[in-house]
Amino acid sequence: MISLREARRLIAELVTPRAAVSTPLAAAHGRVLAEPVLADAFYPSGDRATMDGYVIAADAPPGAFRVVGEIPAGHVPERALGSGEAMRIFTGALVPKGGGRVVMQEQARRDGDMVTIDPLPEPRFIRPQGSEAKPGDIVLPAGTRLGAAELAILAQVGAVTPRVISPPAICHIATGGEIVAPAAVPGPGQIRDTNSTLFAALFAGLGVAVAASHRGVDDPETLTALGTAPADLLVISGGASVGDYDFGAETLRRLGFTIHFDQVNLRPGKPLTFATRGEQTAFVVPGNPVSHFVCFHVAIRLAVERLLGLTPAWNLLRLELRGGEPLRGNPRETWAPARVAAEAGRLVVTPKRWSTSGDTFSLAGTNALVRIPTEPPTDGFAETLLLDLP
Repeated sequence: MISLREARRLIAELVTPRAAVSTPLAAAHGRVLAEPVLADAFYPSGDRATMDGYVIAADAPPGAFRVVGEIPAGHVPERALGSGEAMRIFTGALVPKGGGRVVMQEQARRDGDMVTIDPLPEPRFIRPQGSEAKPGDIVLPAGTRLGAAELAILAQVGAVTPRVISPPAICHIATGGEIVAPAAVPGPGQIRDTNSTLFAALFAGLGVAVAASHRGVDDPETLTALGTAPADLLVISGGASVGDYDFGAETLRRLGFTIHFDQVNLRPGKPLTFATRGEQTAFVVPGNPVSHFVCFHVAIRLAVERLLGLTPAWNLLRLELRGGEPLRGNPRETWAPARVAAEAGRLVVTPKRWSTSGDTFSLAGTNALVRIPTEPPTDGFAETLLLDLP
């Protein structure tokens, strides 16, 4: 049995990002850049006004100026500014040669072809050429996840087919002859399948979808046949322990996977199994839903982040405990469902009721996991893994 720290080290070491592909900008949302994106020009392309007003020379003294032209946005100034001259200018317009200060129209007095400016205000309300980016500057580094703002940057620099990490194909197999579809009415000895829905939603939260899902499988031959389907990540729910009907590890061996660990000093989730075959990754997860929830967040999520080329998220904070279920020690490192909330400008954590790893109801409202070493904390604080911002 290995520690969770060692298990995470092995996952981070053995799981590598997927291949890069070019994708249209419209389909790139949520994907991760495989290579940096560079500026293709100066941004802004020239000195530009940041206010509507009048442009004058940078060193011009206060006083009256002759208005010799007008520069709307999108127009190129037809001539340079001379001494004692000003031009009407609008936000975003190019500053003419000889211009170095834009005075807001509210601070200028216009009378025919003359404008009086006294005194000269600061700032100068000019965005200098290249002040945001110069040709060849990295505007988005590799590993950036593309949200709305990042897509706007790609559009600005003309990167309309960015190279991104292709999303992994995920196959999920829920074992157990006793499980039935959520819409079914369970018969004697049967239970509804919660794990397929749980995992589909957890993976979706990382921007990936389960490509193939199977339930009710309970023999090694069928498991092996299903496991041969092309997949970057194979997850088998149940069959992780050492019972007569626990075929998870056996299936992975039949498929040619190398098992790197099959027990972790973890509660819930001790029989968690991790294996690889070439660039393929596989997990066998103990069947109860709380075990699924914990194993996903402390181990499987790391593998998905590595496949996606993301920097792993591990938001472990020391937070003040605020009521809730008393924390109890255990020989294994425990990760208990909890709820983090903001209180008087700070985050506090409330451990949730948790009877067994089969207690799906205890997960309602969970947005954190509290780490409990072999002995519970006595100072009123606990290490807390944030799953979602409160």
